[in-house]
Amino acid sequence: MVAIVPFAIFLGVAGTAVLFFYTLWGRVNTRTTKKLSQFSDLLDRAGISAPPEQIVLTLLGTTAILWIAIAMLARPPILAGLLFLPLCAGASVAGFYAIVQAKLRKRLDRFVQQLELALRLMSSGVRIGMGLRQALAIVIDEMSDPARHEYMRVVGKTNIGVSLYDAIDDLAVRMPSNETLMMSRVIRIQSQTGGDLSKILEQLANTIKERRRIARKISAMTAEGRASAGILAGLPLFLALFISLTQHDMGHALLFTTPGHISLLLVAVLDGCGVFWLLKMIKVEV
Repeated sequence: MVAIVPFAIFLGVAGTAVLFFYTLWGRVNTRTTKKLSQFSDLLDRAGISAPPEQIVLTLLGTTAILWIAIAMLARPPILAGLLFLPLCAGASVAGFYAIVQAKLRKRLDRFVQQLELALRLMSSGVRIGMGLRQALAIVIDEMSDPARHEYMRVVGKTNIGVSLYDAIDDLAVRMPSNETLMMSRVIRIQSQTGGDLSKILEQLANTIKERRRIARKISAMTAEGRASAGILAGLPLFLALFISLTQHDMGHALLFTTPGHISLLLVAVLDGCGVFWLLKMIKVEV
């Protein structure tokens, strides 16, 4: 009887673990599937067509390279070196996410630049008697990516039964900007109230053209402030490098002592705050 007790305890613990895992599996699986779907949509919006396996291998390779570089340069103890591994993995993921966001912003800017021409093509098609869906086909034929890809998605959604106006609303969500939001709302309101759609699209194209002209003017007027922020961000790095190369004792004290580390941290915080507030001051919403 005594010999059976450990097996009973093991079976009880194992059963409890299995039951707990089975209870949480549905919720975890749902959340994981949702996150993967959002990540896949983010990659598609950014125009990244690399397969997931290649992305995972790239992240693993980047993590390994960072960890090996830190291990060779700093030569930390074994325990500290193991602690650096998740930090390197986090840095790789953060860097990849930053690259995706940068490509997404670039693609969105390109789409907004194409929007004026797309609206004029749609207006021309409607003016000669085409429907809005047929006018979108002209846009697909005449324009390059990303406009062609995004409007192909709109037409593709209508082929599977989605309303054209709902598909255009989804476009405004995928490519978020004031211009795409105006386009979706104008087309939606016109479908409910009526009116000359060709003229409305032409006026919207003129509005977007003026907004872009104002945005370029603001960019030119704030160029000096952005340059000042860049100089403010790079000056401490230049001074630290100059001191390390010309004043070896001071450079050693700055890089390898606790007071030096505190000074560097304080400088980084103050400089970051200065750059942040300078960029906030020159930021103008169009």
